[in-house]
Amino acid sequence: MTISRFNGLVFVGILSAVGATGPALAAEPALQEVIVTAQKKAQNLQETPISLESFNADQLEQRGITNVADLANEVPDLHIMPFGSASTTLNIFIRGVGAVDSQVTEDPPVGIYLNGVYIARPVGLTTDQADLERIEVLRGPQGTLYGRNTTGGAINIITARPDATLGGSQLLSYGNYHAIRSQSMFNLPVSDQLYLRASLDWSKRDGWLRNTGQGSDFSAYDQLSGRLDARWKPMESVTVDYSYDRAKNVYSSDYYHLTEPTATFSFLPAQPYRLGATTLPNPFQDGQDEVSGNTLTVAWITAIGEVKSISAYRDLHSDSYQDFAGNATLAIYRNDPITVKQHQVSQEFQLVGSSPGKLFDYIAGIYYFDEGATSLDTDKVDIVSFDSINNVKADNKTYAAYGQLTWRPSADSRWGYTVGGRWTKDKRDATNFLAAPGSTDYTNFSPSATVTFQPTSSVNLYAKAVEGYKAGGFNWREGNFQNPFGPEKITTFELGWKTEWLEHRLRWNNALFYSNYRDIQLDIIVPGQPNPTLTETKNAGKAHVGGDETELELAVTEALRVGVNYAYLYNNITEVQGDDASLWHLSAAPKNSVNAHIDWDLMELAVGTLNFKTDYSWRAESFTTSRDVIGDGATVPSYGLWNASLNLVGENWLVHGSKCRVSAWIRNISDTQYLLDPFGSFSGLHAIKLTNYGTPRTFGLDLKIAF
Repeated sequence: MTISRFNGLVFVGILSAVGATGPALAAEPALQEVIVTAQKKAQNLQETPISLESFNADQLEQRGITNVADLANEVPDLHIMPFGSASTTLNIFIRGVGAVDSQVTEDPPVGIYLNGVYIARPVGLTTDQADLERIEVLRGPQGTLYGRNTTGGAINIITARPDATLGGSQLLSYGNYHAIRSQSMFNLPVSDQLYLRASLDWSKRDGWLRNTGQGSDFSAYDQLSGRLDARWKPMESVTVDYSYDRAKNVYSSDYYHLTEPTATFSFLPAQPYRLGATTLPNPFQDGQDEVSGNTLTVAWITAIGEVKSISAYRDLHSDSYQDFAGNATLAIYRNDPITVKQHQVSQEFQLVGSSPGKLFDYIAGIYYFDEGATSLDTDKVDIVSFDSINNVKADNKTYAAYGQLTWRPSADSRWGYTVGGRWTKDKRDATNFLAAPGSTDYTNFSPSATVTFQPTSSVNLYAKAVEGYKAGGFNWREGNFQNPFGPEKITTFELGWKTEWLEHRLRWNNALFYSNYRDIQLDIIVPGQPNPTLTETKNAGKAHVGGDETELELAVTEALRVGVNYAYLYNNITEVQGDDASLWHLSAAPKNSVNAHIDWDLMELAVGTLNFKTDYSWRAESFTTSRDVIGDGATVPSYGLWNASLNLVGENWLVHGSKCRVSAWIRNISDTQYLLDPFGSFSGLHAIKLTNYGTPRTFGLDLKIAF
């Protein structure tokens, strides 16, 4: 089925369903307005010419989204998988653009931002974030308006700010596998000018795969995170925000099943399905992440617009352990341990404003980023008694200036013309204390252009062209820092529309895109050595990527809302230097992905509203490596996940003015066995395919009170 035919059939079908409801629908309320800050200012989602999805606090809470990893099956064209050696480190892909490795000497293609601060390393992203207000997922190259330039996209995490209301909330949750969660928040107005807000989140769960030997059960965690925010308004035009966040997560990594052993190791029992209990030949050790950050944001409303300063310092310390033996008796290969330490300093100044006649909107900024990191990686190839040790130090600096200007022929014009650009200078230094150190730097200018047209108040059309850039660097697994790889670049053309129909009861947003992906940084396994994870990175590829992203939301009645989001993704690697391009494809790029949801207020009771929510997501087949491997070692088969919750929402249950919610929830209802990050790189040792599985069926009960 073609993209246009799919969109047309869905649209006609929804219009037919709406028509069948008859005149009673005419009095029903419209869909709620969605406010985003994807362009550095508060805007209606429908007026933002970017393909993005936004989740507010209620949606995050009711869908069980507490961290970045929980977005994995919520957004089509967003794919998240754990890094093999550390399940709390995430490899994130948007529109097929991402990285299958995590190294301190190279940048991720998808940027993560916490309250406007770039997070350089995807370590600890499975740790719950306390007091979330909103998460935005931006698809496609970003950089003109962001501190770092990325080729895949960006994820914005926004937490709640202190305000003038005295109040708080408490959430308690219990589920199977002895899952416990407590989330507390308290907001205190100290004076008319000073407000404080504190939040604390503790969650703990036993592993869902029992370890019958020494060590913790697999996939267990015990995490604690907290935030302290202060807002000071010395005058009406000035706002000063300070925040401190800290998180600690003690966890056991996923177990990698020996799905298919090699012929040489055929005596080892195959594990083609998800196990409930097993063990490994060596005691399984816990991993631990500690992350903290300080952010100071000063905003000043002036005659020319809002001037903002964002100053931040963040650090992390991670120790991870993984055993890839996949059997109980024969020790084969372990990461024991991987220790990452990192700190970063960033400073950004922004100006966001409009001309007096509203003919021009402008955004400008300068950015500085300085990162220091060390990574100690000890790989134990037990089967041949070989240890590979890499002790790497990296220093990364970025300087950037960016700007965007929008012009309208008149204040009430339906047309808008936007141009933007970002100049970047990146400097990379690295050493492994054995070979000669490496140093390299890159300069880039990435332009963008957008045309918008609003034929009616509820229809917005846009066309845009934008370039993205990801800096080069070093592959520390290669061990040769005299051979850095260069930047990769992507040019994306996008045609989109954001529309509302039937008196704002139906919302249909769509984006068609095509990308020219150049100098792709490809990780190639080095042959003829005993370490199956040793790779070298080359700018060896060119690819064409295209697709369609469509989002439909319908208020069928006042009590019933339904929605479906669909993404079609096409990718074709057209050139790989020194290899057959037909053997290559983008990782984590399923051709089709969909998410559908229903939100239904079933009935009004004396104590409140009884509500039912359900959602279903499906992903087509994808791959975890860019090059074909023996058999299906890197293949993730298609799968679907179904979740549901029954909620009772009311007021004044315990104290006057309080809002209360009781929810019974179940996730992965059908207990689907789906793969996360299958390995095909161990075919030279014992495994054609090693596999870790996603979380099985979980269920529980939440109780929340807000006052």
